[in-house]
Order: sequence, then structure tokens, then C-alpha cells
Amino acid sequence: SNPLPSPDDLVGIVFDMDGTITKHCIDFAELRRRTYEIAEEDCLEHDGECVLALADRMSAEGKRRAQNVFAEIEDKAIENMAFMDGLADLCRFIDDSGLKRAILTRNVGRSVAHLHEKLQKEEALAGFSPAVARDSVCEQGKPIPPKPAADAILHICSAWGCEPRNVLMVGDSPADDIVAGYRAGCGARVLLAEGGVTRDNDTTGNGAPADDEQIR
Repeated sequence: SNPLPSPDDLVGIVFDMDGTITKHCIDFAELRRRTYEIAEEDCLEHDGECVLALADRMSAEGKRRAQNVFAEIEDKAIENMAFMDGLADLCRFIDDSGLKRAILTRNVGRSVAHLHEKLQKEEALAGFSPAVARDSVCEQGKPIPPKPAADAILHICSAWGCEPRNVLMVGDSPADDIVAGYRAGCGARVLLAEGGVTRDNDTTGNGAPADDEQIR
């Protein structure tokens, strides 16, 4: 495994969004069910494929319908967005400690924008930076591949001017957050379970990796 960073070596913390810094409000089971139905009507086999990758393989009409499903579910999540208990205090502690904080989410940018607006309005706190959503692009204008690819974490490290070993990845998905942290070489990965409960937070139908070798 990757070595843990010492407190003196820690530069910043990368947070997942839904289920990590905001309360779990995306219905992933419904997201998968409706997307897989569209794929089947599009005569596409999916075998538990990530819904985002699956939508990219659909016909133009299928893509339009899938994007409508994503937008509907994400609009509902934005409407019901609530911070995790203690988030404001945690952000202040991180800021006062001179550490950086970023967001890495498979949500769209408008969800992050709403979170930042809410954070500023309710807590007088600055947003997370960088904030990488699934529709974010790099400086060259190319899309940044979503988790569990390592690209977004490496993008954040580049913006911070540090190495991945100086970064902590915090999330609630073994399949997305923890795998991305391992692949990027983060100094540590923290897996959260809201209220001690393991929740459905998977954009695929396959669940978490079966063993440590798959995580690597």
C-alpha cells in the first residue's frame, strides 16, 4: 500500500461530495435501473456497466434520454442538498491548519456550484478548490476522466503543486474513491460510512472491488 503522509507532509485533502460532505441523496439504484432500461431498448448489453460510460455508447436518442434521467435525479439531489453534520467546523479546521481542500465528484458542475453558494451563504466559507466534477475540463480544454481513474486527483495535485503522496482522499465509495486514491498514489485513503451504514453509492451494478489486488 502507499505510505501514509506525516502531518508535516500533508498538503491537502480531496473530498468526494455526495455521501461524504453532503448527506446521501442520490438514488443510485433508480439511476441504474432507468439507464439500463434505456440501454436495453437501445439493444445494448451492459452487464452492470457504469451508467456514465454506458450512456456514451448509446444512440443519439438514447443519450438524450439518459442525460434527462441524470439531470432529473441530480436536480432532485440539488434541491434536497444538506451538509454533513460538522462540515463547516471541519472546513474551518482545515483552513486554519493551512491545508488545502478540494472536491472530486461524479456529479455535474452545477451541483458543486450550488454547494459552494450554500457554503458561502450559510457558513461564510470559501468553496473547495479545485472542484472537479464529471463535466470539468483541464487547461487544454479536454474532459478530465471521472473516478475511479486517477486523472482528476493528479489534476488536483498539479494545481496544488504537490505529489499524490502528500494528499489524503476521503470518500464513501470503495469502487470509485478508494480505487482512484490507490491508482493516483495518494498517501492515504479514508472510507466513510454515514451513520455507520453502508449505502448504495455505485454507478455500476458490480459493487466494490473484491480484494486489495483489484484496488491496486
